[in-house]
Amino acid sequence: MHGRIPNLTPAERRICREARSAALRDLALALRQGGKTFAIIGQELGLSLERARQIVKKAERLANAPRWFDPLPMRAQTFLHNMNLTALPEIEAAIAVARLSRRELMRAPNVGHAVADALGAWLAHHGLAFTAPTTKSGAPARERPFLIPETGPLPTGRNEHETPCLYPTTKA
Repeated sequence: MHGRIPNLTPAERRICREARSAALRDLALALRQGGKTFAIIGQELGLSLERARQIVKKAERLANAPRWFDPLPMRAQTFLHNMNLTALPEIEAAIAVARLSRRELMRAPNVGHAVADALGAWLAHHGLAFTAPTTKSGAPARERPFLIPETGPLPTGRNEHETPCLYPTTKA
């Protein structure tokens, strides 16, 4: 039984769910364009009349008036909306997002690696990238080196300049 159930990551499950939703929207829109009522569409899809109406309405909007951010994942769209970037032209929004570092982006609510990857790919499509992370002083952040070229790995417990303790130590 366990061999038949694929172990999917949350991002893979989200992608599958979005693909199923897109297929459902396409089917609902095709039924509506074929002259079916919302009640009949709901019955054929196993949904309520109201849910069928909502799905058809979204499918019509995506087909008739697509927005530049529609292909992005919903959490990325929410991030762009919260930053008031959805009203801007796509390139202006991309430039505004490119001013952030990936680390700053990941600090935003509901933004994880999948959203950061999607926004990074979107920026790359426009020839942009996230800015390099900086320190509090504004200097570029550097990774801590693991190796010192002359001596090998960073030594532990070694103090080149032994300094006496400024506080008296008492032994009990």
